[in-house]
Amino acid sequence: MGTEKVTTDFSSKNYTDTELSVKGTKVIECMTGNLNFTTPIPALDEVKATIVGYNAALTKAEKGSQDDRIIKNSWRAKLESQLKDLSLYVQLISKGDGVIISSSGLDVNKKPSAIGALAKPENVIIKMGDNKGTVVISCDAIYGAMFYEFEFAEVPTEGTPAWTHKTSTKHKILIDGLISGKQYVFRIAGAGSDSSRVWSDEITSFVI
Repeated sequence: MGTEKVTTDFSSKNYTDTELSVKGTKVIECMTGNLNFTTPIPALDEVKATIVGYNAALTKAEKGSQDDRIIKNSWRAKLESQLKDLSLYVQLISKGDGVIISSSGLDVNKKPSAIGALAKPENVIIKMGDNKGTVVISCDAIYGAMFYEFEFAEVPTEGTPAWTHKTSTKHKILIDGLISGKQYVFRIAGAGSDSSRVWSDEITSFVI
């Protein structure tokens, strides 16, 4: 059994009106007489009829009224739904075999590529909070970061700092419970699927 997944999203973010018609026509051509798919659901003739109706509505809507565009959108929604149903049928029959899926004229989902170690945080800023013993630490958003790790320690330190660790899904966090008048060192790292961490430059600041 294969591991490929058939694309089921035919929305406007992936296909323009014209591209959807072209895609639907290609799928009909590829699946007609294809021995891999002997009982398509829905039937290919139904999808073909929808494409004909959609193309007519699409042509009329180009220079037509608002009502014409509403009708076109209705046909588009119907075609999107039928192509999604065909995709689910192809997924079931193909059992994830990429070659069989490709023979239908449909596409497979792109597999996410590993990002690896994330970039070093930039523009790290330390600001005093509204209350004593609090600071707000932030950095620029990091591509690929699923969450952010923040660490701080009292200064001076001997050897390795005794870091206190906090995490957040945002690249900005409020840290409280600090000792007013003390000096601390702060750093940030973005965290993703890679277990390695690239820490920012350490920033030292007194806490009010």
